Amino acid sequence: MPEPILLCADRLPAEPGTIETIHDHLEDLWAAADHVPALDRMAFDTAVIETVSNTIRHGVGDPGPVELGMELVASPAELRATIVEFGAASAAPTAPLGTVPLEDVMTDALAESGRGLALIRALVSLDFERAGATNVWRLYRPTNATESSRGTD
Repeated sequence: MPEPILLCADRLPAEPGTIETIHDHLEDLWAAADHVPALDRMAFDTAVIETVSNTIRHGVGDPGPVELGMELVASPAELRATIVEFGAASAAPTAPLGTVPLEDVMTDALAESGRGLALIRALVSLDFERAGATNVWRLYRPTNATESSRGTD
């Protein structure tokens, strides 16, 4: 069984062009982690890109520009991403510092925005933590790699 694969991205500016860089990092991860089933890859890709897009669209610097850091890990049993917003105002201003529960994040059914967190939570487990001037988003998805590899033996 393959060893865990860790791919770290450098700090990146929180701007639209960064999304293409994130896509490139994900492609590099899948090239190295070919044991991950396609369905898990698609779900994880969508959740990571949606999280990064939300931080770019809605992230507010405190007081300067926001920068993003990212770590991606693929192991035989799981996929993990940590997305860090450096120098960001709190993504959950009404919540106390520390871990913020993300239940009931879906907005009104007729709202034109606000579905991003609900989509992400449908695809991965999601945790948020505020630490100083940093927002930390942790995404986790178990994979079916072990079951898939058993079916091919």
